Amino acid sequence: MATVITAAALGPADGTGSAIGFAASAGAACLRQAGLTPADVDVLINTGVYRDFNIVEPSVAALIQKRIGINPDYLHAADKRAAFSFDLMNGACGVLNAVQAGGSLLAAGSARRVLVVSADTHPSTDPARAGTAGFPYASTGAALLLEHRDGGRGFGRVHHRSLPGTHGVNGYLPLYEAGSDGRESIVVDRDSGVLERMLDLAVDSVRGCLAAEEGVDGAMTPAALERTLLITSQPSADFAARLAKRLGLASDAAVTVEGVAGDPHTSALTYGFRQAQDTGRLAGHDRLLFVAVGAGLTSAASLYRLTGGDGAER
Repeated sequence: MATVITAAALGPADGTGSAIGFAASAGAACLRQAGLTPADVDVLINTGVYRDFNIVEPSVAALIQKRIGINPDYLHAADKRAAFSFDLMNGACGVLNAVQAGGSLLAAGSARRVLVVSADTHPSTDPARAGTAGFPYASTGAALLLEHRDGGRGFGRVHHRSLPGTHGVNGYLPLYEAGSDGRESIVVDRDSGVLERMLDLAVDSVRGCLAAEEGVDGAMTPAALERTLLITSQPSADFAARLAKRLGLASDAAVTVEGVAGDPHTSALTYGFRQAQDTGRLAGHDRLLFVAVGAGLTSAASLYRLTGGDGAER
């Protein structure tokens, strides 16, 4: 059995600029797409980083759970089955970390379904301040519904890499300078040359993932990625295309997220998957390679097989 994506949805641009709202609306849409109700979810994992008014407590995941209506009063539910939620923050890599954690819960039988939500926004919730030089991230959200299924389809292991040196990207609140506007303030600093370091790490991650999963050696050729579509984090508008070029692939071998003002950040992988699905780009591919690189610098990568062992899509 493997962890599969049952449904994926994107948070609509509703004008509120609320990360909680984006995540909740995407999560609810994801459940509708799967023909399920909030009561069918056992675990919700929130991977968003930049949230409304710099909320620290309570857990943002709990607020999203309440907004969606996932078993808020399980003692009065028909099966008295409790739902659990928690935040898991690791920037652009967060969704794959949630796949790893959620997959373990599914494999152990602790959960039947795991809903992974992500959303980022400028703390002011002003959409005009997102996707700018000062705050490069888009004000948006997304959701994935995960289940365990028989057959060869689904996620393989999640593989991690890191680079020594500076974090590359730092998001922080300068408390002494923020004054009374602290709840609506954030500073995001990017080191010069960080995109090149991210590309280096992404290339290394792809090679490491293929070596571990399929025995492909370090001198990887484009043939090793035949019928594989890359779905990547999007720290720049051309990051996916540049990664494909570095791997010796055509630029369209990687999904470039469109229609979003800024870096989708924690929602980038879900955006890439859903947009590839909507545009028919999954056809002609046997597998996806999810690759995310974020602050740290850290990376996560995982192969997702679209077909079963017999080569037939399921």
